[in-house]
Amino acid sequence: MHVLLVEHDLTSARHGLDAALRLDRRECAVEYREPRISTIVPLYNGARYIEAALRSVMRQTRSADEVIIVDDGSTDGGAEIVRRIAAEYPVKLLSKANGGQSSARNFGAAQATGDLIALLDQDDIWYPNHLAELVKPFLRPRSTALGWVYSNLDEIGADGQMLVRSFLTTLGSQHPKRDIFSCLRQDMFVLPSASLISREAFDAVGGFDERLSGYEDDDLFLRLFLAGFDNEYIDSPLSQWRIYDASSSYSPRMGKSRAVYARKLVAAYPDDPVRSLYYTRDLLVPRFYRPIAADCRKALRTQDVEAFRAARADLDFISGFLSPTHTTGRDARDLLITVVIPLYNGARYIEQALRSVFRQSLPAAEIIVVDDGSTDDGAAVVERLAAEYPVKLFRKANGGQSSARNYGIARAGGDLIALLDQDDAWYPNHLERLAQPFVEPRTRELGWVYSNLDEIDATGRRIVGSALSKLSTQHPKRDVFACLREDMFVLPSASLISRRAFDAVGGFDETLSGYEDDDLFLRLYSAGYDNEFVDEALSQWRIYPTSSSYTPRMARSRATYARKLLANYPDDARRTRCFSSSMIAPRFFPQMVVEYLKALRSGSRQLIGEAADHLLILAPHLGPRRALATWVMLSPVMKNPLIARAALFMAPFLRPVMRWGLRI
Repeated sequence: MHVLLVEHDLTSARHGLDAALRLDRRECAVEYREPRISTIVPLYNGARYIEAALRSVMRQTRSADEVIIVDDGSTDGGAEIVRRIAAEYPVKLLSKANGGQSSARNFGAAQATGDLIALLDQDDIWYPNHLAELVKPFLRPRSTALGWVYSNLDEIGADGQMLVRSFLTTLGSQHPKRDIFSCLRQDMFVLPSASLISREAFDAVGGFDERLSGYEDDDLFLRLFLAGFDNEYIDSPLSQWRIYDASSSYSPRMGKSRAVYARKLVAAYPDDPVRSLYYTRDLLVPRFYRPIAADCRKALRTQDVEAFRAARADLDFISGFLSPTHTTGRDARDLLITVVIPLYNGARYIEQALRSVFRQSLPAAEIIVVDDGSTDDGAAVVERLAAEYPVKLFRKANGGQSSARNYGIARAGGDLIALLDQDDAWYPNHLERLAQPFVEPRTRELGWVYSNLDEIDATGRRIVGSALSKLSTQHPKRDVFACLREDMFVLPSASLISRRAFDAVGGFDETLSGYEDDDLFLRLYSAGYDNEFVDEALSQWRIYPTSSSYTPRMARSRATYARKLLANYPDDARRTRCFSSSMIAPRFFPQMVVEYLKALRSGSRQLIGEAADHLLILAPHLGPRRALATWVMLSPVMKNPLIARAALFMAPFLRPVMRWGLRI
C-alpha cells in the first residue's frame, strides 16, 4: 500500500513536472516567439518606382508577414502595378482619398496585424538583409521597452546611381538617440524606410501627426523617445534612400510642414531662462533658420510671390526668438541680401555694375534695379541681362536717387540691403566680407558695415587705391563729432545695411540728392546702431566730371543738408558744445565758397544767386572774420555777372586778403 502511494506520488509529481514544463515552454514561447512584421508602403503617384520598392520587399531573407500598400488617391498607374504584383506575391492593396503620407501610414498601420511595423517609401529600396538585421534587437531580452530600431543607409539618385554610401556617417548626428538635446538640435535622420517600429510603441504615442507631410518622421520618433521607449542603431546601410528633384523632400509641401513642426516644437519647448535652458534660441532656431531662409531665397530668385510671403512669415516667426545681438546658428550664407541699384540715364555703366553683382562669391538673394525715369536705353540693358539672371526691374517717374533707393528697398525681401550706384562696381568678395560681421556675436545691434574702396575714373582706370586710407576721417564711426565735423565717407556702394535699422530710421531723406548717404548713416548712428569698417577695398567708386558728385543738384542738396544739421545740432553753450559754429559751418563753408566761385565763372545769375543763398545759410554760424568776408563777398553788386567776372580777374591780387578772411 505504501509502495502504491509512493508510486502514485511519483506519478503525480511527474505529471506536475510535465505540466510545469509545458507551461514554462508556453510562457517561453510567448516571451520569445518570432514577432510578426507588417510592411506598410504609402503610394501616391509612384508608378515610376513602386515596383522596384516592392521587389526589394520580396527579396528579403526574413520575409514580412504581411505587405500593405496604401494608395493615397494616386492619379497615375501605380495602383495597377501593385495589382499585377499581387498576382504573384501576397500584397494587400488599400485605397483612400488623398490625405498625405502621414495619413496613409496611419491608415495602413490601423489595418496591420503585425507586432512590428516596417515602413518603406515608394521610391526607396531595401537591401535583402534589411528586415533580418532590424528584427534582431527585438528578439533579445532587455530592461527597457524597445520602441524602434533603425540603420544607416545609402543615398541614391533618380536612376538608382549611388551618391553617398553610409549617408548617416557623413552627418555627425548622434546615433542612437540618447538625449533630448540631440533630438531637438538637428534633424534626427531616422528615416522611415530604414526603421522597424514596435506596434505597441506606435499606438502608445498615437502614430504619425497627420498635419505633417514632412518632418512627420522626426515628430514620431521624438515622441517615442519622450515616452520612454528605447532605440537601437545599426551602423550599416540596410536600405537605399532615393533623393531627387521631384521627391517629397523638395516639394512645397515640405516647406509648409517644416513650419508647422517648428511651431509645434517651439510651443512644446519654450526657453527657460530661470534654469538657463534655451531650447528655442539655442537648438530650434539654428536648426530651422537655414532651411527656411533657403526657401525664401529660392522664392525670391524664382520671383514666386506667394511662396516668398509664406516662407518670409515663417522666417520672421523663427527669427523672433533671436535678439538682434544673438546670431546663434547662422553664417553669412544664411543671410538674405537684396541688392538695390538706382538707375537714371546710366546705360554706359549699368551692365558693368550688374555683372559685378553676378560675380559675387556670396550670391545675393535678390537683385532690384529701379529705373528712375531714364531717357536713355539703360533699362533695355537691364532687361537683356534679366533674361540670363534673376533681376527685377521697376520703373517710376524721376524723383532722385534717394527716392529710387527707397522705392527699391520698399519692395525688397532681404534682411540686408546692399546698395550699388549705377556707375560703381564691386569686387567678387564684396558681399561675403561685408556680411560676416552680421553673424558674429556683439553687444549692440549692427546697423551697417562698410569698407574701403578704390577710386576709378570714367574709363575704369584706378586713380586712388584704398581711397579712404588717404583721408583723416574716423573709421568706423564712434562719436557724433566725427560724423558732423567732416563728410562721413560711408559710400552707399561700399556698404551693407540692416533692413531693420533702415526701416527704423525712415530710410533715405528724399529731399536730398546728395549727402543723403551721410544723412542716413548719421541717423543710424544717432539711433544707437553699431557699425563696422572693413579696411579693405571691396568696391570701385567711379568719380568723373559728369558724375552726380559734381552737379548743381549736389550743391543744392549740400545746402539742404547743412540747413538740416544746423537745425538739429545747434550750439549748446551750457555744455560748451559748439556743433554749429565749430563743426557744421566750418565743414561746409569751403565747399560752398568753391561752388560760389564756380557760379561766378559761369556767369549764370541763377547759379550765382543759389550759391550766394547757400553761403548765407552758414553766415550766422561763422566766426567774425569769415562772416565779414562772406557778407562782402555776397553783397548785391557781386550778383552782377560783369562785376563778378571783374572780381575774379582781381582775385589773384586779393588772394592774401581772402585767405585771411575765409581761411580757405
